[in-house]
Amino acid sequence: MKKRVILPALLSTLGSQFAVAQTNSDDAAAKAAPRVKLEEVLVTATKREVNLRELTSTVNAIGGDDLESGGFQGQEDFLKLLPGVTFYNDGTNSSRITIRGIGADLNTSNTTGVFIGDVPFEDPVLPRVTLDPNPFDLARIEVLKGPQGTLFGGSALNGAVRYVPQDPAMAEWQIKTYYQSEDVNEGGVGHSYGAAINIPLGEHFALRAMAFERESAGWVDSERQNQKDVNEIHQSGNRFMALWTPTDEWRISAMSVSQNTVIKDTAITDNREGRLSRSNTVEASPQHPRYNLQTLGIQYSFESFDVLSQTSKTRKSFDAFIDASRIGNIENAPPSVAIVNDNTSDSLSQELRFTSHGDSPWTWLAGAFYREINLHETIDVLASNTPLPLPPELLNSVGGFVPGFQGTITEEGKLNTAHSEADPIEVEEIALFGEVSRTFWGSLEATLGLRAFRNTSYSHVSFSGALSFNQTVATGSTESVEEGTLKEEGINPKFALKYIYNDNISIYGSVSKGFRFGGAQVLIGTFTSDAPPIYKSDTIWAYEIGLRTQWLDETLTVDITPFLVDWTDPQLQQADSSGIGAYFDNVGGAQARGAEMSINYLTPIPGLMLSFAGSYVDTVTTEPFIANNGAEIPPGTRWPLASQQQSVTTISYGTNLPANWSMNSSLTFATISSAPNTLAYLDEVFGYETLDAQLSLSNEYISGRPEIALTLSNALDERGRISGVNNPQFANDNVYIRPKTITARLSLSF
Repeated sequence: MKKRVILPALLSTLGSQFAVAQTNSDDAAAKAAPRVKLEEVLVTATKREVNLRELTSTVNAIGGDDLESGGFQGQEDFLKLLPGVTFYNDGTNSSRITIRGIGADLNTSNTTGVFIGDVPFEDPVLPRVTLDPNPFDLARIEVLKGPQGTLFGGSALNGAVRYVPQDPAMAEWQIKTYYQSEDVNEGGVGHSYGAAINIPLGEHFALRAMAFERESAGWVDSERQNQKDVNEIHQSGNRFMALWTPTDEWRISAMSVSQNTVIKDTAITDNREGRLSRSNTVEASPQHPRYNLQTLGIQYSFESFDVLSQTSKTRKSFDAFIDASRIGNIENAPPSVAIVNDNTSDSLSQELRFTSHGDSPWTWLAGAFYREINLHETIDVLASNTPLPLPPELLNSVGGFVPGFQGTITEEGKLNTAHSEADPIEVEEIALFGEVSRTFWGSLEATLGLRAFRNTSYSHVSFSGALSFNQTVATGSTESVEEGTLKEEGINPKFALKYIYNDNISIYGSVSKGFRFGGAQVLIGTFTSDAPPIYKSDTIWAYEIGLRTQWLDETLTVDITPFLVDWTDPQLQQADSSGIGAYFDNVGGAQARGAEMSINYLTPIPGLMLSFAGSYVDTVTTEPFIANNGAEIPPGTRWPLASQQQSVTTISYGTNLPANWSMNSSLTFATISSAPNTLAYLDEVFGYETLDAQLSLSNEYISGRPEIALTLSNALDERGRISGVNNPQFANDNVYIRPKTITARLSLSF
């Protein structure tokens, strides 16, 4: 019977491209054989299966077994272990991922794309729903660093996170399940459970299904509401897949994914002293993001190349009620103010791709891509406890005739100070792309990639309410309308050279370009500002050199990657003159300089491995501009959310125990330096250290092949801040990382 290898969760995460290879035998003596070398890992980050160490870019891969045995439940669990990558969550908006110092400002589209396989998920305008699937039954997660504009377009300005599902297995029944419990220090108790099944239907057809439920514990108390652990999360999801291979040439696959998340309340606190509480909110701030995705792939293999057609459809919905009573930081009896958000997004994408295969010195890939997105959003700013001079029914009866009054009073009798309705926002992307590589003399490889694109963005946004009086009264209308169209086209190139010195040493250099969609103004409040009618796409040029080495008979790897990123016309959110509304703008430029290093050593002591990964990134502005508070931001100002230094050190040990049991353990110490939260330096975030420990026991020879895993996260109980103020009106808002947490997990597979 083949023995299953359980890898320490950090092995592949820390810049490593390898898994531990182990001999397999039913003989007890053979089972004790040491792990003898580091083994290659295959990824599909370039839309073809390739050995990760052969790439002319930096990719971190995390295997599905590592995700499960580590008890990971979301992005915050594994991204914190990747140097050069920061995860930001302010408790009220979609999370943001910064790679190598290039990160998105509030409400702007993400600089890091997120994909299910090759299907883009992020909205290029007003992203509200974050793709953060439960990692259960995934094949792996791939984190691509640097611009991915050639293959993935405007969805990945400076990186991508790809969730790769586990394919159905032919002619093999599989069932696996898990139950996981978590206990948060100074917080509550949560749990999660799920099951997956693989059903073969003949030799050429198979189905695979997964479903899970999650009740995540909270740890923030709302003193004014007299409620504890208010930031609980309930999440459920499923994934269904089908694979049909009627002949050796045909491969037809289908997938349906859905996830529903209910966030009971925000994790915001009102202090910088580490207290997990707040006293400045009158009501809860629940959020309800959800999504479903369907995709169909049809592939035919010719003698020297494959043809793939992939059609995908995605629908996302987001509802939120955000208590804003703390606006202006009024401490005593703040007014009841709420922001209500309702957002839906529908997208359709189609990709046709041709990919070479075989032993030719030429490898190539070419394709066409089309995507359309239709988005609708309404935002209301309600003053719930403001007294009205007349009954709401009477006020509403005349509202339609008075300029600026329409929509000012809601049906519930609340004063609507501002109402924004985007109906619709439409985005269209059309692209042709290709990449070709040629090997010369067996040791030099040259790669050229190009993507030609044309994007069109249209928005129709109407404003009404008390804050729009200055516009509506002047024009004699009952609402103010902003309408605009932006058309852009261009080419994203990529060029790379790789030289293989010998079997153990190689070096590459690459130059690539990335871009992010621009568009028309869509945020509430632009009617009171001097905002430009549109904001442009921003672009980056990235320059990277990678040295890949392995030593001591493939038991030691040392990789070094210096890089330089030039960012032109970065998009920022600026506050308008009302202080409540905002608009998007292109400001100045920025540059990131840095380097990453990773070391992995499989020691002579059987089962003992040491890993280190570190990064240094200095991201600063390169041109002066005027910030929303009127201050001039000079060149050399540090870029928001760009931590300069990060490191992760892991000691992992695995061995065989009596009665066919196996043990794996790891100890991980991670550091991240502080970073400004805005260009105006209103506050700093990050700047903390964490210690995690993991122990797992498994037995391949017992029915159900049980695995028991214990994880201690944030063992030092650090109060690291992952969010600070984004607006002076909410200057006390802070979100802390999850406190010390003990997680226990039982997994069974048949």
